[in-house]
Amino acid sequence: IYSDGLLLYPGIEIDDIGLVRRLGELGYHQVEGPLARKGEYRKDADGNLEVFFRELPYPAAEGGARPVRLRLNGSTVGRIEDLRTDEELFSLELEGALISGLYKDIWEERRLVTLHEVSPLLLRAIIDVEDQRFYDHYGVDIIGVMRAVVVNVRRGRLVQGASTLTQQLMKNMFLTNERSLERKLREALMAVIVEYRFSKSEILERYINEIYLGQRGAQGIFGVWEASKFYFAKEPHELTIGEMAMLAGLISGPNRYTPFRHPERAERRRNFALARLLDQGDITQEQYETALREPLSTQTIPRNQAPAPYYVDFVRKELARSYPPDILTSEGLSIHTSLDPQMQDIAAEAVRDGLAALEKQYPRLRSENPRDQLQACLIAIQPQTGAIRAMMGGRSYQSTQFNRCTQALRQPGSVFKPFTFLAAFEQAAHSDAPILPTTRIEDTPFTWAFGGKTWSPANYQKKYSGTVTTRVALERSLNAATTRLAHDVGLRSIIDVARRMGIESPLPPYPSIVLGTAEVS
Repeated sequence: IYSDGLLLYPGIEIDDIGLVRRLGELGYHQVEGPLARKGEYRKDADGNLEVFFRELPYPAAEGGARPVRLRLNGSTVGRIEDLRTDEELFSLELEGALISGLYKDIWEERRLVTLHEVSPLLLRAIIDVEDQRFYDHYGVDIIGVMRAVVVNVRRGRLVQGASTLTQQLMKNMFLTNERSLERKLREALMAVIVEYRFSKSEILERYINEIYLGQRGAQGIFGVWEASKFYFAKEPHELTIGEMAMLAGLISGPNRYTPFRHPERAERRRNFALARLLDQGDITQEQYETALREPLSTQTIPRNQAPAPYYVDFVRKELARSYPPDILTSEGLSIHTSLDPQMQDIAAEAVRDGLAALEKQYPRLRSENPRDQLQACLIAIQPQTGAIRAMMGGRSYQSTQFNRCTQALRQPGSVFKPFTFLAAFEQAAHSDAPILPTTRIEDTPFTWAFGGKTWSPANYQKKYSGTVTTRVALERSLNAATTRLAHDVGLRSIIDVARRMGIESPLPPYPSIVLGTAEVS
């Protein structure tokens, strides 16, 4: 599930949209010299921003990957140029950010890849490091087991394992990490059965999609596609030789060899993997020496959790209306949404700071018990399109997953009044006395008789404006004028307009609904 892309054009303020920060979160690397690869950016000698944009990840996208210069006047984009052709560009889109994923009914980012989508050299690196005799054994490598026993006896401790790729796959898919002879025997037996029933290619393809390769907060990184995006912000086929070696080296201890926390260990492990590739003849001496000089990954560590968990839950429910669960969780779908990551961050900050200010001003509202804490919700919608740009359903998703934007029912109050005026204006097309924005109505005390009872709504502070236009009545949110208009238009027409505008919750046919007393989400 991806956020919306970011449209760049002359006149936009890059500081206002947080462009440099957005590039970092998308895994773009800042470089000193000229741009050479997709995903790089730099400031040139004149203070302009140069970015090598990636392809947009959806079929209808225009334009492919290209290096671009944003000529800046301060922080304002004055002109956009294609660095290769000097052609002026009038708009350009930066791809959306990955915000979450759904795999096997679990919210985690995982994309399954085929062997054809992965560089053969990455596959060789994994085999060279983890199971050099992969194509020669039948699930259990007897020679490897004997060699490991000899090494462990000489060292007087367990320093070398002998699990094949097939055994590792069985453990990851069906067994636990328990260190016991019984588990190892089950693992070995299952590996032999799998080798009998499936080809080496099928086993290797499942392995590269299931292997554990690190941790993002409380969420695991599984498979080479997700690991490539996490560590290098690239897809597997885009990796350099050094990056392939680092991924292969991570398998035996992802948290021990992570370049983010242990760069020295990561570099030593990468160099070990490179040496294996060289020894097996999979790379040349020149490739080996070039890869040794590659810097480790320096991209920003991705967020520890989905930046918009309430919104992601909302998207999941929307998707469930169109896709069966097995299709949604297994077909590798890419969902592109309207979420604006920067606006979402601002929304989260507004809710957090707004509640903190209220609790500081009114200490009686403060509670240490999460169930009793003051709550709020915020939704930002683009008026021209109805696109949801940000959503906060509560103060903290960790403490409450109840989305107050979509699940809570509240009286809308005066926000409901435009439905009354719209119903009135719609009647103008087939009325001898049409109601227009210039039509004059009375804003004076008014009593509505309904069902044998009477109702007399009052204006705020009981102040009345006399004769006003319908436009002024709406602008000033005048209760008396609105209900007088509603009486003339009729409740049935107003409810019909509200239904056509998307209100699905119950709207009882009582006069008070025109002032927003019926609860809605």
